[in-house]
Amino acid sequence: MKNTQWTPSRGTGLAMLISLICTGFVTLVVNAQIYPARWQFAAFYPDKTSERPYTISESIGDPRIGEPFADWMLLCAPILFVGVVLLCLPALRALQTSGADDKAVRRITLLTWGLLLLQAMACVGLVILSQYRFPHFRDEHMLGSYLFFFSQALVVVAGEFLSRGYARLGAEGRVLTPRYALWRRTYVWVPIALGVSYLVFFLGKGHAPEGLRYEVYFIYTGLELLLLSSFLFYVMTFAPDMWRTWRVSRAAH
Repeated sequence: MKNTQWTPSRGTGLAMLISLICTGFVTLVVNAQIYPARWQFAAFYPDKTSERPYTISESIGDPRIGEPFADWMLLCAPILFVGVVLLCLPALRALQTSGADDKAVRRITLLTWGLLLLQAMACVGLVILSQYRFPHFRDEHMLGSYLFFFSQALVVVAGEFLSRGYARLGAEGRVLTPRYALWRRTYVWVPIALGVSYLVFFLGKGHAPEGLRYEVYFIYTGLELLLLSSFLFYVMTFAPDMWRTWRVSRAAH
């Protein structure tokens, strides 16, 4: 039974507000760290970077860059996880009490818990890659990098399936509504396209002709930054839903 008079509880609205603050904070801080890390490394090592651009992993190998970077990531990782939890679980609880089809609720429940597991793995990877850095902890750093990149990419995929699942159910009794799902459905192709392009350059950079080496690395390292940003911006495409839910709950109570 659809409840056209449904309004989010005060607790749900507060959860959405905290989620918005958490995810917005992490998006701002991570982007404010990854781009300057590359610029600082180039300023410290102009001779090296004149030969080819360096990745974030290589850039944070310098303790002057890597140590503050690690501190910020250690702060951001749990905040990001809390933000995603406070988006997903209250949305799921609101759905479970809205009278939606049981089969759809079970499917969305599985997707929700799968997404949260992936987000936890991505956050662990973020901590590992920032705490264990080149040149002394190469293997540990690469483990953290792969764990973060692949898990966060799958968070985007799971988030899109979740968004579409909610959208198919309509707006009544939902925190996540069809209104903003169309925007996410369009935007999701940005991280997908960047991810495929990044993978192509990641695998092919070692085979680039010497005369094109700088250009290939320039594109590769640029895609790395854009891909990281696109992951976080996908999370922020849920911001209008969070804001709407908080405003409606505040007005209703």
